[in-house]
Amino acid sequence: MKQCLAVVLVCILSLSYPAVAAEVAQSEIIRIHVLAHHDTESEQQLKLRVRDAILEFVCPLVNDATSSAQALSIIESHLEEIKAVADNCLRDLGSTHLVQMQWGVFVFPTRVYGQSVLPAGKYTALNIHIGNGQGKNWWCVMYPPLCYVDGVVGKGQQTRYEFAIVNWM
Repeated sequence: MKQCLAVVLVCILSLSYPAVAAEVAQSEIIRIHVLAHHDTESEQQLKLRVRDAILEFVCPLVNDATSSAQALSIIESHLEEIKAVADNCLRDLGSTHLVQMQWGVFVFPTRVYGQSVLPAGKYTALNIHIGNGQGKNWWCVMYPPLCYVDGVVGKGQQTRYEFAIVNWM
């Protein structure tokens, strides 16, 4: 009987619990996109290594930003360093690909990221093309920090919910 009551209670609580992710205006969001040279497995792995290097550099810079304007300013002041991080990562991995970066406002389609939906529209973004940039795209939201990558996590992503009734069982 306890278990049945607990299951019903958990179901009711989960249905009535408000959404965790807060709505953020498109103008407040800063995205990052990394495009691989091609879709081969080795090029995709190279893209992910470049992504990791860039996020390890950028995330600590914008993690404490209190506004999108502050985050924009921080990123803009480090664009040359971000490109150098990508170039050095490729060189260290033995790649001869060049990196092209674009920083600005771009039109993007609707995207689902975790439990969040980013509607189609114009977003400020850092686009990084490796080689000719004809491969698959990896993307996330740099600000507010929402990049889910093993070992690289922005603030506010380690939320854990527990229910006393479940722990009691």
